[in-house]
Amino acid sequence: LDSVKKIFTGILRSTLVCEKCGCKRIQSEPFTNISLPLAKEFQASASTAETGSRSSPRKGKISVEICLEHFTLPEVLTDPVHCPSCSTKTRTIKQHTFSKLPKVLCLHLKRFDAAGSNKINEFVSFPALGLDLGSYLPHWSEIIQGHGEDETRNSNGGADSPKVLYDLFGIVNHKGSLNQGHYMCRVKFGEHWYNCNDSFVSKAGEGTGENDVRQSDDAYMLFYIQRAK
Repeated sequence: LDSVKKIFTGILRSTLVCEKCGCKRIQSEPFTNISLPLAKEFQASASTAETGSRSSPRKGKISVEICLEHFTLPEVLTDPVHCPSCSTKTRTIKQHTFSKLPKVLCLHLKRFDAAGSNKINEFVSFPALGLDLGSYLPHWSEIIQGHGEDETRNSNGGADSPKVLYDLFGIVNHKGSLNQGHYMCRVKFGEHWYNCNDSFVSKAGEGTGENDVRQSDDAYMLFYIQRAK
């Protein structure tokens, strides 16, 4: 169990900044997966985004890269939060970054909208190779103390963020609706992708099967392994 935790566990850094006095508080918590929202308003804002040819063999409104960018953006909380410096509740900005990235990164696409009683079937593109999470480390993306939500810092004098690259090796797909459906997975073994559907295993698509896997409309969970440096 400890060896599994070591492989899948990262550290999420939660930053709270008081807009009134600039007081900054940091909280850290372990995670084994990251849930990425696919809300309707997010879909609309992402509709004009473009993805490179390596990112997707199809043109889609949403990509995993856009989801991660959205997840780590500073946001103003709806309700005021108590500020220890002001000794009162104030308008507060919150931001998530990654202080420690895991060996295996599990991304959960939040397709089930319980409030709306439906499943979000929007196509989400994702790279098979080279998903870069270096720019989401605190040193390169965390909000500056005492500045507005659009202000971020780069403590390295404007230098580029480090490359922390991940390669896809597994996917869980969900076919069906919110109330009923079926899960199956696709796994990369060697250079080839395979469909795993209950007790049945078959090769995915033509060639290595990569294009077939990346064009899937029903990706639900994505598993990436960190590339050796």
